[in-house]
Amino acid sequence: MTENDLLFIRRLINQKIIKGTVLELGAGYGGVTCKQLIAAEDLQYYATDIASSQGVDYVADFESDDIFKYFPGNVRFKTILVLNVLEHTFEPVRVLDNARKLLDQNDGSLVVITPCIWPLHNYPVDCYRLLPNFYERYAESRKMTLDPKCFEFLGQNLISSSLDTNGNYQFPLPARDFSCWKSRVVHRLFNTFGRGMSFPSHVAIGAVISMNNKSDDAEL
Repeated sequence: MTENDLLFIRRLINQKIIKGTVLELGAGYGGVTCKQLIAAEDLQYYATDIASSQGVDYVADFESDDIFKYFPGNVRFKTILVLNVLEHTFEPVRVLDNARKLLDQNDGSLVVITPCIWPLHNYPVDCYRLLPNFYERYAESRKMTLDPKCFEFLGQNLISSSLDTNGNYQFPLPARDFSCWKSRVVHRLFNTFGRGMSFPSHVAIGAVISMNNKSDDAEL
């Protein structure tokens, strides 16, 4: 996880958006997790990963057809953290759907971070870069709420503020140094826009997607 990721999580904790019993996906990879941040707030924290390792409470494959074979049927979480996981899965929608089944169906929330512009990082695999429309479509199709105040390019700006005059999303602008702007001007003049780096090389999206108190939709 990056410092921007951790800042996003700290803010959600401070705003009481992350609450109750918390499950973190992919927490057995050996790097930084949210365990200490969550525990400092006296919230119950559990870790899950596809393989057994130190600190993993539930070994589970979230691309499975039956997530409940890994979890007791009565287990539910108020918050599920899916941080830098979806890009490493072949079926990110199924992963979110399975996480959704484990949420408290009244007011549970998915907290998701994914890179949208990022170098290849092939551990364990690297399959996707997810963009703002993915989050919007997922929330809409599952009758969930995408919180606009927590939908952002991490360390940059809210997603809503990145719309251009035609209503299309734009990536954050690069750092304001001469070389970046020179590249943008040259590629614009010679109609080679897209070959130059007109955006930062590291951009991630953070989002909070919450249940709408509609238990009849729980099996979607």
